[in-house]
Amino acid sequence: MNGGSNIIPSGQGFFVKASSTSAQLVFNESAKTNSQLTGPTQTTGATLLLSTAPIHTNVLQYMRMNLAVDSVNKEETVIRFDNSSSTKYDTNEDAQYMPGSGMMSLSSMTADTVPVAINNMPLPKQTQTVKLNVTTTADGQFSLNMTELKSIPALFQVWLKDAYTNDSLDFRHNQTYKFNILHSDTNSFGANRFTLVIRQDPALGIHLLSFGAAKATGGAQVTWTTENEQNYTNFTVERSSDGGITFAVLGGFASSELGTYSFLDKNPALAADMYRLKIEDINGTITYSNIVTLVYGSSTTTTTVAKNNISIYPNPSTGIINLAINPASNSVQKISSLNTGSGTVQTASTTQAYDIKIISITGSVIKATTSTTASWQDNVSNLTPGTYIIQVVNNKDKSLVGKSTFIKM
Repeated sequence: MNGGSNIIPSGQGFFVKASSTSAQLVFNESAKTNSQLTGPTQTTGATLLLSTAPIHTNVLQYMRMNLAVDSVNKEETVIRFDNSSSTKYDTNEDAQYMPGSGMMSLSSMTADTVPVAINNMPLPKQTQTVKLNVTTTADGQFSLNMTELKSIPALFQVWLKDAYTNDSLDFRHNQTYKFNILHSDTNSFGANRFTLVIRQDPALGIHLLSFGAAKATGGAQVTWTTENEQNYTNFTVERSSDGGITFAVLGGFASSELGTYSFLDKNPALAADMYRLKIEDINGTITYSNIVTLVYGSSTTTTTVAKNNISIYPNPSTGIINLAINPASNSVQKISSLNTGSGTVQTASTTQAYDIKIISITGSVIKATTSTTASWQDNVSNLTPGTYIIQVVNNKDKSLVGKSTFIKM
């Protein structure tokens, strides 16, 4: 398999493992290609029949490794990444390893411990370990070499761990690891010595540095800056004109790795427009920016007035949030009589109760409680990061006191 690709040059041999006695290998006319392969010993010219480095015709994500004792005796394995693949063995995706007669054998193990020469799997959302099966016919010094790392984002670290020597190597940046095999010690070879650890580096994850919006010629200009974004990062600008109850998508696009972006909302609503940025990373994980509000036209709508009757801080928050309620327009006068002996005096006392709800952006009620004071506090550290709505209702007449949003980081 050394140097192999998805193109088989004319005259080149290969092995096929049949799944049954009646299995067939059929080549359709559409499988032919006119692509010419250039050999490793020349940069131009005719195709070399037994070229060991053919040109790839499509861009794949994979790593290619070999086990070698010298420049001639070596064995190769490939791990290819495709998010639609399974970590378990799939006869339609993986190439099962078939040992030859050479002095070395190298394969990777699927999640269900099947040795394969080509291992298809998804890129890990956090960490993925892959066992390597390394065997030889003789004692000696050998080397594991990372010969190619194709289109794998820098977000992913690749480490080689040696359980026999309790050693590890940054295989992305150090491509050769030398080691010894002694057949008198079964721990020095086999499927339990070497492991590849592929993991995401949190420091290289997408980070939103700033998000803002401002009135501009032609509409509302939304801007943001990021770091570590790649072409797998997706941005969506959203706007709410109902106090954060619902958000509509204005536009979205994939990162161009520029770091600074802008979007012009050409038709802001004549209300309090609340803008936010939705970010989707390589794992499909969604996070939201802070919310920026621009007021167009009349700002005295019912929603805006109600929103101004409450305030939430800190916002965004990772744990404790505080709610302050303006009770001036929502107090209830309770009249009571007091007999003083010389007559009856009426006194007035102000009492109030508030029904408070925390609602997810999808409309699910996360928490419901009642407060008899104009201030309330809660710990939201257990909430999933995202945007939430706090709604406050007058417990007496069920009128809306206020509704606003906060972001759980």
